[in-house]
Amino acid sequence: MKLINKIKNYINRQVLRTPGVEFFVENKDLNLRKKHLDFWLDKARKNKSFKKYFFSEITNNMSETNFKIYNNNYKITDEMFSSLSNNGLLIIENALPQQERSKILEYFDELKKNDKFEKNWLKKPFNPKFFDEVNEIMGPTSIYNFKVLNEYSSQFSNEIYGKIVEPTVEFRYLKQKENSKEKKTKGATYLHSDRFLPHFKLYYAPHEITIEDAPLEYVLSSHKINNNFINFYLNSENFDETDKEFKNFNFEKKIVCVPENTMYVVLTNGFHKRSQFNGNSERSLIFLQYVERFNKFDYLF
Repeated sequence: MKLINKIKNYINRQVLRTPGVEFFVENKDLNLRKKHLDFWLDKARKNKSFKKYFFSEITNNMSETNFKIYNNNYKITDEMFSSLSNNGLLIIENALPQQERSKILEYFDELKKNDKFEKNWLKKPFNPKFFDEVNEIMGPTSIYNFKVLNEYSSQFSNEIYGKIVEPTVEFRYLKQKENSKEKKTKGATYLHSDRFLPHFKLYYAPHEITIEDAPLEYVLSSHKINNNFINFYLNSENFDETDKEFKNFNFEKKIVCVPENTMYVVLTNGFHKRSQFNGNSERSLIFLQYVERFNKFDYLF
């Protein structure tokens, strides 16, 4: 059974995973890039759910991104969905019941201690060693350990993808090594686009995130797949803010500093980054991602 699961996971991660920037990095020829874009975007446009979120026009009078849950009503409203469609970012305060938040904090306590791992991890938490000046401990687990978070995930994936998609779930605890501003890292602390196809992530912050705690920064409405977006992928080299085509995304930038118990949903084909740590700080954040289980197969068939 373990071998079968390993094979399935490999196929999901390496073979079927939603296409990203890899093809464009390896192929500089404009015609090849255009054919690649046209093929996959034609498939994406056939998904009716994508039309509202990624292929519609920007509405200037719908700029509110922040909402709050009241009276334990964890259903996403039409107003919230419309805000996400327009801005590419939705922030939901008071997101989880305190019992579920407390359960999540127990998981993060294990990551911080980096010693005994007794919670329901899918595999032993580890340091991916992606950053030079920041220690990171990452632990994968199942969404089914968290009832309300799973309900949110089902609502958003069903709305955006047109069906309920099980996410991969990663608990990530970051701790700055030095008491000085962190240097920038490609693919993380530069504004960048994850992929050219519709894509979203859901994040949950059990603790407050301040400007010193490496908050997310997002370029509002940069997720819309229009001529500017397509030209960016046709002509870019780094697929981030260092490319000259990035100047065409002259939109408002939102730094996502949030109180404790906040969830935010981000359409991450739009431009985003983790801000640099700016002191002796730390950050606890859950990442929900969908590219392994809503993948090439879902676009093609």
